[in-house]
Amino acid sequence: MTQDNALKIVKVEKENHDTTSIYFAGPDMERFKTRKPGQFASIRIFRDGAWSEAHPFTLSCAPGEETLRMTIKKSGAFTSTIPDIAPGTPIQCSGPYGQFCKDIGASREIVMIAGGVGITPFLSVLRHFQETGADNAILLFWANKTPDDAFAAQELEDLTQSLKLHVVHVFSRVAPAGQGAAPAFSDGRPGKISHEYGRLDQAMLLRHLVSTDASFYLCGPPSMQQAVLAELSRCGVDPGKVDKEAFISNKP
Repeated sequence: MTQDNALKIVKVEKENHDTTSIYFAGPDMERFKTRKPGQFASIRIFRDGAWSEAHPFTLSCAPGEETLRMTIKKSGAFTSTIPDIAPGTPIQCSGPYGQFCKDIGASREIVMIAGGVGITPFLSVLRHFQETGADNAILLFWANKTPDDAFAAQELEDLTQSLKLHVVHVFSRVAPAGQGAAPAFSDGRPGKISHEYGRLDQAMLLRHLVSTDASFYLCGPPSMQQAVLAELSRCGVDPGKVDKEAFISNKP
């Protein structure tokens, strides 16, 4: 693909101190119309007269949206340049790829567990569920260091008003007000929002799980995934039945 017929960045939106969403559209969008929520794609950006190396990121938008969206956290040389991309910048996008969250809509009871920017495939699913009027029962655990890292907190709270969604924010580096470091949950706010403090563990999971027979989905750093799988096993959930995002391409 040449620079002239590449997709183009149409908007750059800062989500918080280290996370930015880029929106892009243009020619060759037809192949993205059949994408599934939770899939990812690989992008190259044209700057300084050359294309970058390819980097995979989740398509955080709902499949029904006409503009593609990726929500990217600073974690290296390439991702650190994302906030400085100018609208109009050419971008190549291959995909969509992946089987994560495949057929998730068929599950009546869903448990999503995200670590940091691992929330992005679940945002895609939830945005899709809102567009389609889904009535699945959804429990979402989102682990972050502090509330400032939870860039989509307001959107998630809004989604609890239209979906059967319970969001549990887990903050590892914040203690509940007036309680030292002891765990706490549910601060009584409306909209099915709860808060936990510390690491996501067996006790924390059991405080909110309705059933261990739900469909479980997990996305986050490898070390976080390993720790969560161990805690789920202690809860009676078979780790082998947990759908995990590994950014594996499903192309031939």
